[in-house]
Amino acid sequence: MRIATIILSMLLLLTGCSKTEEVAAAPSWVPLDCAKTKVLAAFPERIPNPKYVATNWEPSEGTDLYAAYSVGGIACSYGIQEAEVGATVIWAPNFGDVWDQRSVEWVAAGQEEIDLPGISESKAYALTEGVAGQGEYHVWAVNELIDGFWIHIGATFFGSIEDAVPLVQAAANSLIPARKVDSKRLNGCYYSDANGDLFVMDINYHDNTMVSANISMLPAEKDGSSGIFFGNFENGILHGTYTFSAEGVESERELFFKKLPDGFVPGYGPVQVGEDGVERLQRPLQLKWELDYKYIPGEDCQAVIQGNL
Repeated sequence: MRIATIILSMLLLLTGCSKTEEVAAAPSWVPLDCAKTKVLAAFPERIPNPKYVATNWEPSEGTDLYAAYSVGGIACSYGIQEAEVGATVIWAPNFGDVWDQRSVEWVAAGQEEIDLPGISESKAYALTEGVAGQGEYHVWAVNELIDGFWIHIGATFFGSIEDAVPLVQAAANSLIPARKVDSKRLNGCYYSDANGDLFVMDINYHDNTMVSANISMLPAEKDGSSGIFFGNFENGILHGTYTFSAEGVESERELFFKKLPDGFVPGYGPVQVGEDGVERLQRPLQLKWELDYKYIPGEDCQAVIQGNL
């Protein structure tokens, strides 16, 4: 099952279940930009000049990464790429009890429940190797549940639980506070009206990294289409799947948009059609941005469409 399908299921759950409405109303969000978290500043001095390492994730079903993105999470890697020294941090809201579901897998894989010194977590697990205080000992991963969020840190350089605490605390401090959440929302109408073509995107849901929108594509000299977009917004890029109907046939297409201060520009590149019939951009991504078709904010998408018919 693709992540866009999981996101659709989560959106339906969030709007239709009283239990989850409390979770959906959580005041904080996961960070939306990996380069703007507090994690790099918390790296130990023995790792000089760590950087954010941009990564195009392709999560596999059954993994922590897939589970996190399915509920509006984000993953970021930091460190010294050439030396293969670093850490990957995952933030995810505890929607759909994702923590309880994943913790069963962690325990089965050998993770043990721990207490993080100086941190008021609800629960935490760690994957370690060796015996603390007896020869070589390594902490490979820490998972914590704090303030309704699951935070995972996997690193190559933790020699103890205490060694991991500064990054764990920095990750928790990187959550977007309640007072800033509304300013981060993408909700609203955006449209591009260029060269006689009209493209409209009405974003009706944005929570953490999860986004849904109604899209209408009305090119001047081709058949138009309309449908629903589900995806994730992270590091300034909106990426997901557009499910649409054209000439009575339902299809799916992968879409990318880059956020600008006053709108979006769509991404394009070589396309391939998978065995499932979905149009996707070829990997590795070779994205270019179509600046001539900039999507600008509009008051009302329906009025924009009606005014151009």
